[in-house]
This record gives sequence, structure tokens and C-alpha cells, in this order.
Amino acid sequence: MKKLYILFLFACTFGFAQNPGDIVITEIMNDPVSVSDTFGEYFEIYNQTASPIDIVGWTLKDDGTDTYVIVSGGESGTGTTIVPAGGYLVLGRSDDTMVNGGASVDYSYGDSGHTLGNGADEIVLLNTSMVEIARVNYDGGVTFPDTPGASISLDPSSLNENDNDNGANWCLSTTPYGDGDLGTPGAANNACAPTCQTTLGASDTVCDSSNPGATDDTYSVTLDFSGAATGETFVVSTTPSGFTIGGDDPTSTASGTITVSGVTEGTDITITVSNTGDGGLCDLTRDITSPVCIPINSVDLELIGIIDFTVLSGGSDGKAIHLRATADIADLSIYGIGVANNGGGTDGQEYTFPAIAVSNGDHILLARSLTAMEAFLTTPGYNLFDVYLEDSSEPSQNGDDAIELFKNGEVVETFGDIDCRPSSDGTTVTCPNYQFYEDAWAYKDNGTWTYGAAQCTDHDTGNVPSTWTTFDTPCVYPFVAALSTQEFSEGELSIFPNPVSNGNLTIKSKFDGEMKVKIYDIMGRQVLTAEMKTESLDVSSLRPGLYLLNVSLNNLSSTRKLIIE
Repeated sequence: MKKLYILFLFACTFGFAQNPGDIVITEIMNDPVSVSDTFGEYFEIYNQTASPIDIVGWTLKDDGTDTYVIVSGGESGTGTTIVPAGGYLVLGRSDDTMVNGGASVDYSYGDSGHTLGNGADEIVLLNTSMVEIARVNYDGGVTFPDTPGASISLDPSSLNENDNDNGANWCLSTTPYGDGDLGTPGAANNACAPTCQTTLGASDTVCDSSNPGATDDTYSVTLDFSGAATGETFVVSTTPSGFTIGGDDPTSTASGTITVSGVTEGTDITITVSNTGDGGLCDLTRDITSPVCIPINSVDLELIGIIDFTVLSGGSDGKAIHLRATADIADLSIYGIGVANNGGGTDGQEYTFPAIAVSNGDHILLARSLTAMEAFLTTPGYNLFDVYLEDSSEPSQNGDDAIELFKNGEVVETFGDIDCRPSSDGTTVTCPNYQFYEDAWAYKDNGTWTYGAAQCTDHDTGNVPSTWTTFDTPCVYPFVAALSTQEFSEGELSIFPNPVSNGNLTIKSKFDGEMKVKIYDIMGRQVLTAEMKTESLDVSSLRPGLYLLNVSLNNLSSTRKLIIE
């Protein structure tokens, strides 16, 4: 009878703790700074039952490979495994206050199988029946606090297994111990100061309008939020102000989306969501950068010429594409070229322009061989271009291929018909949008495509000339046609000053006769024509900029660049 009484007394003294949640993990020092992790790591557990609990034989583990079975006395032999009713027990790497930073550790598990990760990790306690009694999955700062040298502490008002799963119920300890780290091992934790529970989520911007060159395009913003509707009044505002705020109201909606519309393109804004005016703790901001509201298909580059010259170097050296910038382009690599071969449909973008800047009006020559282009067009004709690009495999068109111009991966201009292949005689297959241009060219003049006759740039293969230029053919490439008459020799024509700053240009020739002058802007438009009876030409009507000046006298001609200041 006495033995049964003693057993009953033991059962009343120590609970068996078979219920998950009887033990709660309440404090974690995973990253001490006053000493190394090897000695300074610890965690604290709390017994929320009315009886002491002996954890001898329990298993300490994480979700990885760490595992340790708690033994009587611990690794030092002097530790305790009893968690008092309503009290704390501290388990750590070392229970020696001389080396562990001064922490009061009740049980040492040493280096025998369990460590606390400085980032995300788990602490799991299983009883002798391998039933999970306590667990914390801390996340290294995502929702749980995380600062080296301060323990992670569960708020004293949340000492239960459900609340300790929520990182918002944990905070950093503020009480120093021992060598200076912050924590309360074996004692009640510091109360966590209340924090804002509302968070801002993803934001996005969408252009309301996208007009080329417009200064009044607007955009709208969406901003997600969660954890609102906390009882206080939220105020949503923007800096600068004056825009339309709508969407869900965080005062009454826990999770939703705020909208701001009517924001002028180019205006960056800051959205503020605050309930501090009504006694709340939230004063949240999100910076929004304006999108660039440029239409995908607004075209600042156009096709001017499709070239398939016959050149002396042979092969594909005579293939080129002539383009013109119709606005300043900061990054030409948003554009590309594709050759739709033989009427078989699009082949997609096959060439991407380099990431260079070009200016409004620049004429761009993309060629397989720039050397062959200069030889065929002649140096004066070649020099009429502003930008020169060379590629060993593109362009690759023949006289029956269409060309696609791409911007941001979308087709914005097409020469020809990607689903039609014109025949060499122009009768077998007639394509309404273009014609056969093999060994010739296609050239766009004021929006209309013109063509050199097929094979018009061929030379006599039985008697190959020593030089062969566009001016030796019956189909001079139109862009350089102004150079087709004989050039003035050096010293036969003087043009000055250049640049012109006073509105008067002097043109002198050693030959008698009436000089005819034509001036073109960088878009190729004739802006001034004159028949000079004196040596002075009034150019005061021209705006500052770059022009082409063509002077002809009898059978002589010269085209030069002219700068007006």
C-alpha cells in the first residue's frame, strides 16, 4: 500500500505532459555577439500547466538533420530537466556562465547534435512517445525579428502554442545580461511594444493614354495592402497631391487594393497609408516611379532603301538596308530587322541594332560590307550617311524578299508582302505591295516606293571593269543621285563661312555662269532654291541646324553639308 501511495504522490508531483502545447518555446538566442555561437546559443521553454514536467528522454530536433535526446544532468552532468509549473527552463550549448556570455542556462546539450541557425530554423520538442509537444519555426527576419546580439522573445501575453507560431507576437529583447547581449534567460520576457500590423504589398503602374510626343499622358497606380481594418481610421494620400484616390478603403477592408489615377506621366509620387491621426501605429509609404507612356508601335525609325547591288567584291557584299531616324532615339537596340524569305511568311526578328543613340534625321546604313558600299556609292555618296553598321550575316534579302522592321519585338513597318513572292518578269506572280528588285534597289520617296530595274546594277561579267559604281549604272541609287554630275575639282568651288552665323553664305566658282543652289533639311525636304546672280546667298530664313547644300553650274555639281547657327 505504501508503494502505491508513493507512486500516486510522484504522479501528482510531475505531470506526464502528453499534450501538445503544455510546453511553449518562449525565447531564442540564436546569434550571440559577445561570445561565439558554440557557447552562447540558448532557448527557453515555459510550462503552462499546474504541475512540473520532467523532459528527460525527450528529443530536441529541427526539420533537418539536427537531433539530440535529453539525458539526466545534461552534457555537463549538473543540469536539470525539470520545468517548474508555470515556470521556465533554459537549454543551451553551455551552462558555464564564464564562457557562455553570462546566460543562466539550466541544461547544456553541448555540441552533441543540435545548433540554432542564425537565419531560418526550427526548434522542435518530442516527448518520450515521440509526440510533438512544442515547436517554433523562426524565419530569419521575414516575419520574426532577427538581430545579432538580441534574443527573439515571445510577448508575455502570448505564452501559448498557437500565438508563438506568429512572428508578429515576437520581438527583440531589450534587457542586457552577462557580457552585454540582450535577453532574459529564465525570467519573464520584456513586453513587446505594439507595432503596426498593416503591410503594403505589390504595386503596379499602367498608362491611361500613350500618345507620341504628348505632354499630358496620365497613368494609374494599384497598391495592395493587408492587415488593415484595425479599428482606427486610415487616411490615404499622395505627394504631390491632386490625383484621384479610389479602390478599397483600409479603414473597413482588411485586405484590398488602393488605386490612384490621373497621375501625369513623368511625375513620381509617394503614397501614404496612415492611421496615426486616429491613435493608430501605422504610417506606411510607397514610392511610385512614373512609367514611360510611349506607344509600342510609335515609330521613330523608318525604312528608306532596300539594297541588292552588284559589287565588284561579289557575294553578299552588295546587300544593305537604308533607314532614317524620325526622332532622337536614345537606344537603337529596341529596333530590329527581319527578312521574310521568298513569300513564305515572317521569319521573325533576325537582327537587333546595337545599343547606340541616333539623332533625328540621321540616315543609317546597315550593310554586309561597308567597304563594298563605299566603293559602289563613291566616297561622297557614302559620306551622305550619318551612321554606319556592318554585320556578317544580315541583311540577307534577295530581290524577292520582304523586309520587316521591329520595335520592342513588334512589327512596325513592312516593305513588301511577307506572303507574296514577286517573279523576275513581273507577270508570273504580281505582288501589289512590291516588285522584283534583284541586283537593284527599292527606295522610298515621300512615302512611295520606287525601284531600279532588276539586274540594273550588273556589270559585264565577261569584261569586268576595274571600278564599278552606282554612277556607272543606268539606275543610280536615288539617295546619292544629286552627285551624279561631275564633281567640282578642288579649288574650283568655294563655300564660306560654314557654319553660317550671320545669315549670308558666299559661294564662288572659277567658272562663269549662273549657279543653281538647292538646300535640303535632314529629312530630305527641299527648303530653299535659288539661281545665284551674285556670290552671296541669303539663308537667314533657315533655322539653326544641319542641311545639305547642292550647287550646280553647267555640268558640274557639288553636294556638301551646311551648318546654320
